[in-house]
Amino acid sequence: MTKTLFDLRTELVQLFEQGEWDAALKRCIVILQGAPGNFEARMKVGDILLKQGMLAQAQDVYKVVAWHFIKAGFPLLGIVGSKMLTAVDESYQDVLEVLASLYSSESDRVDAEAHSPELPDLETVPVTEAGENVDQVIPLKGKELAVLATELAKDEKGLDEYPEKLCAIPIFSDLGEEAFGQLLANLKLRRFARGATIIQEGQVGSSFFLLARGVVEISKQVEGKELRLAELMDGSVFGEMALFSKNPRSATVRAMTHVDLLELSREDLEREAHQYKSVAKALYRFTRARMLDNMMIRSVVFRQLPQVERMALLEKFISMDVRKGQLLIEEGKKGIGLFVILHGDAEVKKREDGKLIPLALLREGDVFGEISLVRDIPTTATVIAGRDGEYLFLSRQEFEKQVSLNPSLWRALTEISEERLCETTSRMKETDFLGDEEFVLL
Repeated sequence: MTKTLFDLRTELVQLFEQGEWDAALKRCIVILQGAPGNFEARMKVGDILLKQGMLAQAQDVYKVVAWHFIKAGFPLLGIVGSKMLTAVDESYQDVLEVLASLYSSESDRVDAEAHSPELPDLETVPVTEAGENVDQVIPLKGKELAVLATELAKDEKGLDEYPEKLCAIPIFSDLGEEAFGQLLANLKLRRFARGATIIQEGQVGSSFFLLARGVVEISKQVEGKELRLAELMDGSVFGEMALFSKNPRSATVRAMTHVDLLELSREDLEREAHQYKSVAKALYRFTRARMLDNMMIRSVVFRQLPQVERMALLEKFISMDVRKGQLLIEEGKKGIGLFVILHGDAEVKKREDGKLIPLALLREGDVFGEISLVRDIPTTATVIAGRDGEYLFLSRQEFEKQVSLNPSLWRALTEISEERLCETTSRMKETDFLGDEEFVLL
């Protein structure tokens, strides 16, 4: 089998983890000769130089990485390079200012229609003879090897031309330049080795993350077994529920590769909230949209609907404030609509011998009321708000209006028999992989 640059990158990661700096740098050199736009190889050169105490050389590499990937349409990678650069020399804050000017809502460079660029595919690039025998072909070592790797990593020749239009950054590009810059300043770069636990199920969360580079796995304990929920890659967002709730994390997140994460804490958000309300609003809109998407896909009822019908219903949800003890659904009565808990919790109870017996506690992201709404049957339990909070609500009247205007929606819903609901529910419990970040609300 022909050896590729991807195989060399795998070797590079292993050697870096083992602290074999010379061998790792040699692989960086070969990768950059074949694929100058490779992010990992350039960053690894900077990281190795930093570990060897060569701060000026590391700074030069991080500077090129930051500027190139920001302007090339890879803003999260650019932020990683910028954070490493400012960690070495704080005077380079202007890099983040340029990023804010390029990607904020005030920029004329961001275009919703722009296609996200792709990094070089190392799996399709066979290595040269030098790559096959890299340790013998490159005889340099120590400082001489580091100098060669530095020159190659900071060389901008061979890099792609910069696109005219740039893709938006989730949440960030909804902000004006000033608020964007403040959010960037508060972001912390978190770097995790392969196999490290990033979030532990059951722990109270205090921050959310943007996955700049790498792969993470989401898993959850179900009946004593670990259930694999999803695998997230570059550009994914997770953990945002922690900014609105102090409830324990609902799943565990582990690094499947080396991972570069950008973290925003609730403490930072609250500290700036009075001055930059647009940041909180952007996060709120993002979380609301994610929660509704999650509800539509995972609901035993609405996951049956075609995408067009799901989107039409999403637009009709409204926000409602609730008070502790407020009666939301009463057992045996006609359901008034569909609820999604955005903030707060709700107690599910059933009446037995004249008393309300607790059954379950619903938390942020949970949905209730949909089966009564769709099947037009009396509700089977009582639901009471456990504390003050905010819910998303779709009224029965609005639901019925949408159904009457859309025959295909009605046909899809009426085909959902009680037997099919039970079958779908059982199948969802048995599945071992969900696959998409929209399922993940931590």
